[in-house]
Amino acid sequence: KRWEYCDVANCGDTIALPTPPPTPSAEEIGCVYSSDTLQKDYRGSLAVTTSGRTCQRWDSQSPHSHSRTTANYPDSGLDENYCRNPDNEDGAWCYTTDPDKRWEYCDVPQCDETTRKARQLRGDFSKDK
Repeated sequence: KRWEYCDVANCGDTIALPTPPPTPSAEEIGCVYSSDTLQKDYRGSLAVTTSGRTCQRWDSQSPHSHSRTTANYPDSGLDENYCRNPDNEDGAWCYTTDPDKRWEYCDVPQCDETTRKARQLRGDFSKDK
């Protein structure tokens, strides 16, 4: 069959638009305390930059080659494509998967009192410095 009719909605028809995914909570992606100003201790799963670009995996050299590897920064938590600060920048960052934008900062949420209490209840005291 070379062609067929399309089912085009009439102007009065209701069209269901896709629902955007929910914004992850600080509990889901992790957060940093205000005392960690450089966000060096952030070990959450945020993998998107402030402008919405997807982070490049730390163990990948494409599209951007780099020296920020687990071999060179063994204690920096360079897992997956998560935002990190292995080299004392002003905050957590990552290389991007955009060939035209090498790296960018990430908007890591600040932990609030509720998050701190939840971590204490779980026994996760290492995050409360």
